[in-house]
Amino acid sequence: MFGFLRPKSQRKRSVLAKQKVKSSPKAQKSGGQAWSFAAKGLLGVLFVVIVWGLGIRISDKIQEIGSYVNSILVLPPKEWRIEIVNSIGAHLPEDVKREIYKIAAKSLRTGSPQELRTLARSVESSGMLEAVRVIRPVTDAVILTAELRKPSLLIDIGTKTRFLTADGTIFGDAADSSTHSNHPKPNVRVTGIFDQRPNPQLDQSQRVITTSDERRHLEDALEIWGLVRNSGVEIKSVSFQKFRGYALILDDDTEIVIGLQPFAYKLKKLQNILDGLRRDGVVASRIELDYEGKAFIKERKL
Repeated sequence: MFGFLRPKSQRKRSVLAKQKVKSSPKAQKSGGQAWSFAAKGLLGVLFVVIVWGLGIRISDKIQEIGSYVNSILVLPPKEWRIEIVNSIGAHLPEDVKREIYKIAAKSLRTGSPQELRTLARSVESSGMLEAVRVIRPVTDAVILTAELRKPSLLIDIGTKTRFLTADGTIFGDAADSSTHSNHPKPNVRVTGIFDQRPNPQLDQSQRVITTSDERRHLEDALEIWGLVRNSGVEIKSVSFQKFRGYALILDDDTEIVIGLQPFAYKLKKLQNILDGLRRDGVVASRIELDYEGKAFIKERKL
């Protein structure tokens, strides 16, 4: 009504608008179907991913629950199956395993969680192994994982001679053969570093707790040992003396004073001196390299 009063342009737009309104439901229906198919596909993919993820989580949880249930079950004394491996699943040496079996025979009875923790502590405190972990995957078996401690040097601390690894860890007792049966006993001894503190404490893994100064001296001793070993010079000991520094005792009992860092050029000089003495048929009782310039050499009377 009153359409004849509207301009032509407005009447045309009105007709186009009606056409658009009439065609709109079909277009919406077609677009809705396309979206519906895409959404269903996406939802299907998401469903598969979610189910797969839940499956993994459920499987992990089942294993955790199984391990926990086994750990709280208390069995009467029996013969346990004990698997002993390192962190990558490789079996440890037979002599190490024999020592662990002896420890397990004393501490493993019912398989309770407390016993498993005690077994781990007992094995680690023996000094042979570190990072010891004991789990009970099934009711009649335990798996013990650990890493071998590898002694590089002997070190005197108070009345005991312990082992020193290449990373500065001190453990064990050299007088106890069970703590080094898996490796040859080192033949180079470090002395003097613990003269001011002969009875240091041990941590839960039975490693000697060191101060920052002691760690620095241990690093120096290990550096000297590495340099000497690479040079081919055979030594018996590396000793530390406060304020004076380090000295070596060679296999022929020659004393070599090298002082404080740096060490590399002093030990290179030592090699040249020993070669020269050998050519001259001279044996030294003491060589001092801790001064600038020429070395002091005291000859030994034959």
